[in-house]
Amino acid sequence: MQKKESNKLIYSVLGDSVSTFEGITPSEAVFYDSYIQAESGIMTPEDTWWMKVIRAKDGVLGSNHSLAGSTVSGRLLSSGTSARRQRALAQNGAPDVILVNMGANDWGFGVLPEEFKKEYQDMIYTLKLLYPQAQIWCGTILEGELPADRKDAFFNVDACISSRIYSDIIRDIARKADVHLADTARHGISYSTIDGVHPDKKGMETIASLWLREM
Repeated sequence: MQKKESNKLIYSVLGDSVSTFEGITPSEAVFYDSYIQAESGIMTPEDTWWMKVIRAKDGVLGSNHSLAGSTVSGRLLSSGTSARRQRALAQNGAPDVILVNMGANDWGFGVLPEEFKKEYQDMIYTLKLLYPQAQIWCGTILEGELPADRKDAFFNVDACISSRIYSDIIRDIARKADVHLADTARHGISYSTIDGVHPDKKGMETIASLWLREM
C-alpha cells in the first residue's frame, strides 16, 4: 500500500494502449514495451501523457490499469466495465483523481454507438460507487496524424463511424453523471504518432497539454 505524501493527491488511470508503459501497467497487455519505447522516443514514464499531467498537478501516481486493445464495451475482463480493473485502481491507495481515457478502441473497432453509450455509462456510474470521494475525469477521443513515411494507419479511420459521435456520448454521460469532462477533442488538434494512432514523444506532449488545458 502506497503511503500518501502530504498534501499530494493520488491519481489513478484507466486507459487503453495509449496509456500503457512497461513496468507500470499490467504486463499482459502493454503496447509501450522496450521496442516501442525506442521507436516512439517515449523512454520513461515521465514521457507519457498521464505522468506529465500528474506531475503538472503536483500529484502522485497510484495505479495505472491500462490495457492495450481494451474497449469500454464487451463485458470482458479487459473491458472498462470490468470490476477487476476498476478495483485495481485502488491497489496503491484509494485514488483522489481518476483519469479515464478510453473509447478510442470502441470507435476504431466499430462498436455501435448505442452499445458504447450503455457500457460507458455503466463504467462511470460503477466508478462513482466504488470511489465516491474521487474526482473522475473523462477524456473525449483524439485523432492522431499518420506519419509521412507510413501508408497504412493502425486502423482505417475513414472506415469508422465519426469519432465525434463517441465523444458526444462521453460529453453527455459526463454531464448526466456529474463527473468532470476533459473535452480534449473540442480543440480540433491532432497529435503526432508512430502509426496513426499511438503517440510518439511529441504526441504525448500534445495529449498532456490538452488534458491540462481542460483541467
